[in-house]
Amino acid sequence: ARGAGRYNEWFATHRPADLAGDVREARTSFHEARQGQSCFDACGERELACQSLWFELLNSCAVLRAAFPAARECSEGFYGRDLPAFRPEDSTLLVNQKPRVYAASCGGKHSKTRRVCACGFRKGGPTSSRTFHTVYNVQPSRHFEWQVRYMHLWFRQAGMPGAITRLLTANGPDSLMGQVPTHVAPPPHNPRDPGYSPYNKPSAVAHWLAQAQPTEDVVLVIDPDCMFVSRMEVVVEEGAPIAQQAFYNFDVDSDDPPMQIARRYCRNCTFLDPIAVPIIIHRRDLARIAPLWLQKTMEIRNDRANWPNCWDNRTCHGTGLGWTAEMFGYVFAASELGIRHEIWDLQVVPPVHKEVITSIIHYHVEVPLPDGRVWYKHADDACCRIPWPVPPDTDNVTRTVISKLHQAHELLGDYNHTWPEPRSNKYLPESR
Repeated sequence: ARGAGRYNEWFATHRPADLAGDVREARTSFHEARQGQSCFDACGERELACQSLWFELLNSCAVLRAAFPAARECSEGFYGRDLPAFRPEDSTLLVNQKPRVYAASCGGKHSKTRRVCACGFRKGGPTSSRTFHTVYNVQPSRHFEWQVRYMHLWFRQAGMPGAITRLLTANGPDSLMGQVPTHVAPPPHNPRDPGYSPYNKPSAVAHWLAQAQPTEDVVLVIDPDCMFVSRMEVVVEEGAPIAQQAFYNFDVDSDDPPMQIARRYCRNCTFLDPIAVPIIIHRRDLARIAPLWLQKTMEIRNDRANWPNCWDNRTCHGTGLGWTAEMFGYVFAASELGIRHEIWDLQVVPPVHKEVITSIIHYHVEVPLPDGRVWYKHADDACCRIPWPVPPDTDNVTRTVISKLHQAHELLGDYNHTWPEPRSNKYLPESR
């Protein structure tokens, strides 16, 4: 693979001979996953850990034929994080055509394919205990109050493990302090850019880690518009976080806006992971990333005068850096620190997805129903006017979102107290 010029960061710190040594000394073994099963689960069933560094070496027709001798064809016309793999229905091997853009993931899977998985023991042993803490950031406002109350209801209903804490960016407590576990973090200050509320997330995370000093090893970072529909219990080791694929990619052979942004702001980066929340990460990794995450976000935002038009003009490109600078700030901070993220499908989004195949639904977009009605979280009455009943021909993701919103409103009612009239900018605090 190295001779063919393929990108494999494993070779940067290891000798190729160690690969053979790991197999010879039984530190690594190869197993065939069941159809539709991820390598994370296939290795886990054997009390082993998936070793993603092997996927690039498995990504060739010759190697795959040895793993799946029944194969009749080998195709290099596909790409995805669930490849390489074998498709039994037509006995075809599938090689990942774009491993640099869509790096194979231990969590990748497809209902029609089977994967070959490198499984082994983590050198040095596990660094994580099965202790969990979920966090998200909000400001005190009408827009967030119902999302917070509904979130904690769904967290309990799903039987999520561990604790959940609201990271409240404010100068003092608010009306929900006695109802949901809360950590109050002071608003960050950037005199050159006082109106950008996404600074609050990295600032609040850093403050919580430093001041509350949580002891749980596995931290799940989400947004307040995430809905838990089933239990999710994934343990990650230090140095091996997992995150959701972002809406963009980094194609190192292109000069599109994401790569232009990365080349300007990511210092000496050897990899770029196009990621977003949810993020599952070891507490110590998050403690390293959070301060630099805020710093990189401010660096990007303070350079606005030098942004080309397409970086923020969504009619030109979907990057929308005016809002997404915080997302890029996280990616660049992790890359500069050498903390690579595996990319998994951790959420589904209506109406893009039709089946609920993850534990989280992210309802950050408009949710249309087949009869023409639309629910949108930014509507002033989003908490209280839920379209009901749901039409019978509604897809399962949309049906789940609307049904759980309706149930939450039935159980919890409207707002807990009187808020000022709704503001045009729903991300600004209405009380401090």
